[in-house]
Amino acid sequence: MPSRTWIHRAAPILLLCAGMEGAAAQARPAAVPPPAVFTLPAGDIASSRPPQLSLDTFLALVRSENPALLADRYLVDMARADLRTASTLPNPAISHGRGAGERQTAIEQPIPLFGQRGMRMEGARRGIDATAANVEALAAGTLRDAAGAFVALLAAQERADRWSEAQGALAEAAAIVEGQVSAGARSRYDLTRIRVETANLAMRLAQAEAAEAAAASEVAAFVGAPDWRPRAVGSLRPAADSGRFDSRWQVARERLPSVRAALAAERLAETLIEVERREALPTPSVGVGRLHDADGRHTLIGVSVEIPLFDRRQGPIERARAQADESRQRRRAVVADAEATLRRSVDQFQRLQRLTDRFGEEGLSQLPELGRMARDAYQLGRGSILELIDAILSGTEKQVAYTELQEQVLRAEVEVRSASGAFASTGVD
Repeated sequence: MPSRTWIHRAAPILLLCAGMEGAAAQARPAAVPPPAVFTLPAGDIASSRPPQLSLDTFLALVRSENPALLADRYLVDMARADLRTASTLPNPAISHGRGAGERQTAIEQPIPLFGQRGMRMEGARRGIDATAANVEALAAGTLRDAAGAFVALLAAQERADRWSEAQGALAEAAAIVEGQVSAGARSRYDLTRIRVETANLAMRLAQAEAAEAAAASEVAAFVGAPDWRPRAVGSLRPAADSGRFDSRWQVARERLPSVRAALAAERLAETLIEVERREALPTPSVGVGRLHDADGRHTLIGVSVEIPLFDRRQGPIERARAQADESRQRRRAVVADAEATLRRSVDQFQRLQRLTDRFGEEGLSQLPELGRMARDAYQLGRGSILELIDAILSGTEKQVAYTELQEQVLRAEVEVRSASGAFASTGVD
């Protein structure tokens, strides 16, 4: 992805041219599972930022309100100003002189007869295209980072939900223990132990909620709203088509912002060669004057032109050629790197997806039954307090671990979609 320094380097050139199902619960109660994160329809952006939002709505907000992206757009306006400079004709020059018995006034106008002005304008247009392409590449990078922040918030919410559910389960278990102790079936050790675990679990929930608040703050920072604390709406399930390379690359190699920016830079550099060649041609100046002397008044008409005998802009032309060669080679490097990045991203996504699916099938399927068995065994006097507590906490820890795997999968999907050009204004689905 091009860095922001590229545009600043290009400015002189322009002048030269002239989750788990049900993860998105609100206030911790169960809710209908939403569709996958990347398939949510974009909603209307309200005048006040919504308390809950999907990924598409969030990315639309970022594109319209991110302070850095808003600043970058002025770079295109600066490039358009260069076009106006390139299209402006040179100013005429007026001279006046007087001597012994005579007085002369003349006006002279340079006239670019050999297409210099047209080539300058063409170079400026190419400069506008190059700047716009780089601004779009910068925007795509910001949107990729914003999507990653959204995924982090979604996972943080899921972890907080899991610990909140564990707190509720532990409270139910504590009620059972209190009943057993009151009936004399269990010792007060069991009641003390579960109260200690309840306090410990409250701390872990508080930590999870603090992490959720920090993730929400990072999301808000992408739209320049530090006092906004949104809640992400979506599922931790990835889209079904994220693991396909061939179909994605066919489209991505034409639409990736980094590739489009490199191609625009190459076209600009090629145009600069012709600009310098035209600048090497002399620009004649036509002058009209009025002479007053002892013989009367006379009208003078003349033409002056520079003779390109020594300076034929050999240096600038060679520099423009070298810059074109460099831009051509850099475009090839960008395309090769983009293909490698997409392949690597797809491979990483597929590996993480397989790992997550296997963990979900093998590590989570027995958790509800394990918890039920631990409660029943304790109530029947066949299980210990440690087994009851472990069934609740160990199950929650596995669910949190599964959430972290899902987060890694979604982050990998963000990279796949970024490498596919999905965060460009003309991106793929």
